[in-house]
Amino acid sequence: MGNKLVGYGSYLPTRVMTNADFERLMDTTDQWIVERTGIRARHFADENETVADMATNAARAALKKANLTIDDIDMVIVATTTPELDFPSVAVQVTGMLGATKNIPAFDVRGACTGFIYALHCARGFFTAGIHERIMIIGAEKMSRFIDMTDRSTAVLFGDGAGALIFERSTSSYSGIIDTVVMADGKKFGMLHGSPDHKIIMNGPETYKMAVMLMPDAARYIMEHAGITQDDIDWIVPHQANIRIVQSCAARLGFPMDKILVTVDKHANTSGASGALALAYAFDNNIIKHGQLVLYPAFGSGLTWGATLIRV
Repeated sequence: MGNKLVGYGSYLPTRVMTNADFERLMDTTDQWIVERTGIRARHFADENETVADMATNAARAALKKANLTIDDIDMVIVATTTPELDFPSVAVQVTGMLGATKNIPAFDVRGACTGFIYALHCARGFFTAGIHERIMIIGAEKMSRFIDMTDRSTAVLFGDGAGALIFERSTSSYSGIIDTVVMADGKKFGMLHGSPDHKIIMNGPETYKMAVMLMPDAARYIMEHAGITQDDIDWIVPHQANIRIVQSCAARLGFPMDKILVTVDKHANTSGASGALALAYAFDNNIIKHGQLVLYPAFGSGLTWGATLIRV
């Protein structure tokens, strides 16, 4: 049972933090940040702006593009690692904020930077089983809650935002979410994690080493599993961690950078929102076009990693 992409949307907070802003806060420079990360700016949510607020704004934009209402959706899945509340889920809050009148199932997936792929993996399973007709998948993060402004090695890396995709069941088997693969290795969780006092703890060199190995591995696996080669891929939309990871992954896969979508300079690392925000940017700017095949690999805390193929 196939599916197709029928709507997308995104939301970025209005507050923009440039590298120049960080120069005024800590011992760093724009040149130092750009050379090591490729990041020039990132969006930070206001203090009172929640993950649910951002997710709802992205969902509303996706519904508008698809000419649908929340009552046309029969499942909502939100990928997030930064909710303000332990419960209820952000997904449930989104259905309430959008005024849903039907009792549609809604739940969160917590897969860090790989979270959106985990959510797509869930949606693909529901479509394959023939259980749901139309599913909205949202990635939403408020990474600024976890930023330690005394640690320049992590503070400059992250941003906030949300993106949403809507898929519906289709008679075509080769459309929408074509294939997914997700993996995890809990033995290495200490490499990258959040502390009890909401700070990001990261071993940068080891995280880089694992990311540039595991993201290409997931990409190769899914191409082989789907029976395609890199010549069939129109675009790679990698998790937007930093430009060095993106460039290294492209080199290891043998893909030229002109087939790699890069938005990390504008958004920084938005964790589980990264892929959805990048896709929305590409659609809005007519970079990725209808019918093209997209490979989306990601790597994150857990360790988690995976990849998905989407025909847009």
